[in-house]
Amino acid sequence: MFDRSFTVAVLACFAAATGCAITPADSATADESADTTAAHMVITASSVQGLHGSLSSVTPAVHTADPGHTPASYLDTDSALGAAGPLGAWGPLGALGPVGDNSWNVSAWMNAAGDWSAWSKKMTKDGGPLSEHGPLGPQGPLSATAYGTTLPAINDWCKQLQAGGVFTALGPVGPLGPLGPLGPLGPIGAHGFTADDNGVYHHGHTVERTVDVAYGSETRTYELVEKYTEAFAAKMKDNDTSFMVVGSIDNAGHETDTFAMTSADAQFVTVVLVPENALSDFDFAVTGADGHAIAASNSDGAEELSMFGVPTPTGHYVDFAQIKVAAGESLKVKVTAKTTNAAFPTYRLVVTGSTKFIAKTDIKGKHQAVR
Repeated sequence: MFDRSFTVAVLACFAAATGCAITPADSATADESADTTAAHMVITASSVQGLHGSLSSVTPAVHTADPGHTPASYLDTDSALGAAGPLGAWGPLGALGPVGDNSWNVSAWMNAAGDWSAWSKKMTKDGGPLSEHGPLGPQGPLSATAYGTTLPAINDWCKQLQAGGVFTALGPVGPLGPLGPLGPLGPIGAHGFTADDNGVYHHGHTVERTVDVAYGSETRTYELVEKYTEAFAAKMKDNDTSFMVVGSIDNAGHETDTFAMTSADAQFVTVVLVPENALSDFDFAVTGADGHAIAASNSDGAEELSMFGVPTPTGHYVDFAQIKVAAGESLKVKVTAKTTNAAFPTYRLVVTGSTKFIAKTDIKGKHQAVR
């Protein structure tokens, strides 16, 4: 069974990184977001699996984690990257978490309240979640000091939560961070816009895709995180890199769901494929707009029922990929499945862009590939 201390360690890294006092001068500079190389730096669940439990190839070196665990123990099947971890069906991104359409999902109740964006603006003026005092502001976990200095200073393992790291899918630029569906930009966020049946946000008759957040002397524009239906997302021609899709594979091995997106900026795009039932095993591939292969994640992380009916992690990891893309680049994500639970063949595809303010990494290792 998944060791809860793994999740505690992730949360501890976030807490320590966000607890420091940061001034507006800590914002990333234009030079820090100017890396637009044509080649793609790619990390996937499959490439992390290919490390075979060893972090010896990774630089900066990874020697320390939390007390009682070695960094390599986080590569175990029952670690935070596995089916019983925070990226899995039972984690906060899954059907039992706060995002969904059921009575137990917080987002359903928030959306039922209607458009409260006017109240959101008032909260912002009073220092709410979308103000510069919130998680997207200069005191949040993505500021230059919190992300670039405090987080890696905690220990070697926390360094690997950064973009380009072995555990980046768990880090602050991934779906669990402030840019993802659990943050202020998503279905439980502080924007106050109403989502229609397709998942599109509206303010009156106006479609809303972004929000502005004060950041010291400047204003930063962030893409909202929509929860789209499969049918709607599959037809979108102008999707960005900040959204999630609830879909299903009813014919495992013979069905492919394809979703297109375009990155506005040079950045890292993290894709996580969360099964809504831990007994299912989904995979995905990422291609360019012309169909050329960029990344594929086909790890075998899932759960199986023991003879006593208890879910037990098997295989390796929940499928994810992180890709360094150029500004204006278009991608397609193609979702497939090895096997699905007939009663619940559904998945959640979560796409999170790091924004142009975090577009470089100094981490290297065999978990990375250049495509």
